[in-house]
Amino acid sequence: MYLVYGIALFILLVITLMLWSEEKRLRKNVTHGLASKFWMLREKRRFVRFDDEIKIRYNPVNNTRNAQYSKTVNLSKKGLCLLAYEKLKEKNCVDMEIEVPGFSRPVKLIGQVMWVKELKTKDAQGRRLFYTGIKFYKIKPESEAILLTHLNALKLS
Repeated sequence: MYLVYGIALFILLVITLMLWSEEKRLRKNVTHGLASKFWMLREKRRFVRFDDEIKIRYNPVNNTRNAQYSKTVNLSKKGLCLLAYEKLKEKNCVDMEIEVPGFSRPVKLIGQVMWVKELKTKDAQGRRLFYTGIKFYKIKPESEAILLTHLNALKLS
């Protein structure tokens, strides 16, 4: 009985070594560098982003000034890209109300600023524009359900 297990283990070891050597041989032929990211189809995001312009009201947490109004550039299950007129600080939290089309009440949540990128162009009034990546931090289940319903509708269209 032990002889059968030993032979099976040896065969599995040989197959694993053959697969490993084949993988090494194939990787040797791939051009490395920046282009390999695209060829290998690596994606950092876990969830699909949908290009969708939705009205949004946002206000940095613990900020006493009035809320700002803007629109989203894209949207996913766990985050969004916001077109902002002010440079928000990374790692800061932001209160948000997203006006999802087809729903009477806005989706309220708290997000965390993950990155900020200034655009080279300005708006019609000459104000600076910033793309701001926001990860959803705190969202109630009913708000998440509204958001997921909207994303599913975008997926089907």
